[in-house]
Amino acid sequence: MKLLLMKTIRAVFLMLLTVSTIGLKAQSDPTGESAVTRTFAITNATVIQAPGKELKGATVVIKNGLIDAVGTNVTVPKNAQLIDGKDMYVYAAFIDGLSNTGAKRPENMPRPNNLFSPDPPNDYAGITPERSLVDQLDIESNTIGSLRKEGFAISHSVPYGRMLPGSGSIILLGDKKHADDLVLSKDVSMFTQFAGAPGAYPGNVLGIMAKFRNLYRNAENDKKHFDSYAQNPSGLERPERDRVTEAFFPVVTKQRPVMFDVSGVLEVQRAIRLQKDLGFKLMVGNVKQAWDLGQMFKENGTNVFLSLDLPDAPKEAKGKDKDEMTEEAKRLEARKMDFYKKYTGQAASLANTGVKFGFSSLDVASNKIKANLLTMIENGLSENDALAALTTNPAGILGIDKIAGTVEAGKIANIMISNAPYFTKDSQIKFMFVDGDKYDFEIKEKSAAGNGNRSAAAGNDPVVGTWTYNFETPQGATTGKMIIGKEGTEYNGKLTSNDGGPDNDMQEVSFVNGTLSFSFSIDAGGQSVELVVTGTVTGKQYDAEVSVSAFNFSTPLTATKDDGQ
Repeated sequence: MKLLLMKTIRAVFLMLLTVSTIGLKAQSDPTGESAVTRTFAITNATVIQAPGKELKGATVVIKNGLIDAVGTNVTVPKNAQLIDGKDMYVYAAFIDGLSNTGAKRPENMPRPNNLFSPDPPNDYAGITPERSLVDQLDIESNTIGSLRKEGFAISHSVPYGRMLPGSGSIILLGDKKHADDLVLSKDVSMFTQFAGAPGAYPGNVLGIMAKFRNLYRNAENDKKHFDSYAQNPSGLERPERDRVTEAFFPVVTKQRPVMFDVSGVLEVQRAIRLQKDLGFKLMVGNVKQAWDLGQMFKENGTNVFLSLDLPDAPKEAKGKDKDEMTEEAKRLEARKMDFYKKYTGQAASLANTGVKFGFSSLDVASNKIKANLLTMIENGLSENDALAALTTNPAGILGIDKIAGTVEAGKIANIMISNAPYFTKDSQIKFMFVDGDKYDFEIKEKSAAGNGNRSAAAGNDPVVGTWTYNFETPQGATTGKMIIGKEGTEYNGKLTSNDGGPDNDMQEVSFVNGTLSFSFSIDAGGQSVELVVTGTVTGKQYDAEVSVSAFNFSTPLTATKDDGQ
């Protein structure tokens, strides 16, 4: 299995293969039916129009891609396709503040001969702000369906690259025949990151900051020349055209913000320092260490998209193991737990400071999003603030609050419908509407045996034993054994492969409320890559998704428990 996985990761990373969206019908009619109408009525539902604003027994009418009416006394059109909303909850679909969703990673540029010159080729240096996410947009990308499956209908998506990859666009996460049909708003931000070119200038953080300042100041001067020439060209030298410089013009005039990918504290501070020095409008995304930065964000008016990625909870030693620990080991364990609590509590800290933030899915596996949101709520974030960060806040930050973010008449029909309040652990998404198109998801019933550790305590653990798995990859399918054991309350396991590859240890094995999840790592060309597997156990059947967050990639895995187990 390891050999095949290495080939798979390398294929994703180097050959840019994509996998079809699993379990969703990617057609012009997303329902898989020959729809006779684009008019729908969701009746007798609990509608959360906005954070803290709830209607019970309400009806939502969708017509021609828009929300036509919302209320408790709404007339249902005769031609409407009815959806019984009894015991269901209707929300505005979520908005992702920063990701590469839908983008296809370009091939790396060959190493140029003049690499060590003060000005290496812009393509190699990663200075391509004139490019656009639209240039990389791939309607067949599995990332679109994966994020939609988690309740998202809109993403502020940015291109792959280095220092200045290009401009980000706001896209709809639907199934369309042409990339242009996904674009809600093109080129809304200049995307920047502290990612230097290997062996070339600017190759480090200080070089990137210096280069950004230089590009910005040049653009300011050139913009003045362009404006003067446009007003009265007589006696003035014709301005030279430069695509990189001209891409900065809307930033210089504050018509377009700069979006910095800044995960650490120092990166955030450096981005804010550049903004204060130069004066452009700033957004920061993929922020991961913001627990001490709330006041800075508030005072500076910085728009923030907090990462949805979270670290795993540290394992605490117990019993005899804890008694035998040295004092230094105990202090180290306490520091790890303190860091984890700060990390998982930073969303609550920002909200309490008054910072209106959104979320970024840039580095997180899509099937971890809900669990991570629940972890943030367990660590102090209110459900209303969590919902705001998924809907109204990003809509306001991205300038689309007049058409998205709430369930109101006149807005785009981007709606998520769940079978229970979304922020309860066992809730599942039943329907998604994106731009008025309906997507229907299967609600998986929790098996009687799927009560996790409670069943195990009764001596009848439904996951312990040997399973035969089938793993889908771009190269085809392979099979092997998934052997799960248990010692006390801790699960363990191994993955074997029928292709002759070495076994892989299963890490962080968890089985709770019918959901089995684990991770394992492989060596892909000298780089350690973590794969996360999460899915539902129904009797002897396991249906899961394997996610590789490093490459924003996912693929299905199914398994059947061997007879007699």
